[in-house]
Amino acid sequence: MSPSVVPTRDDLVARLRVRFADIPAENVRRCVDDLWCCCTHLGMRPDARTIERLAASRLTGVVRGARPPYPDGERAPVPPGRAAATPAPVRPTTGGPAPARAAARTPIGM
Repeated sequence: MSPSVVPTRDDLVARLRVRFADIPAENVRRCVDDLWCCCTHLGMRPDARTIERLAASRLTGVVRGARPPYPDGERAPVPPGRAAATPAPVRPTTGGPAPARAAARTPIGM
């Protein structure tokens, strides 16, 4: 890697770290490095402005996709890397078959 690229990448990471303070600094750096490598792999010249825009989009998705806090203590947060356990739906036991559900009206299945 050329020495002129490193300051640009470091400046970019610093700007994004200020903008996305809730995300760990290492994750921001890895996001920028990943996009930089993807551009190089595809044969494109990594442009700092493009990389910053793409990284901001990815990091915004990370922030929006974060689990909401449960201040009332109703549910404990799930540790990273583990799937949340969802309770199985309870079916009524009336002896007969469950009533059919109406089909949803969508543009595709009209």
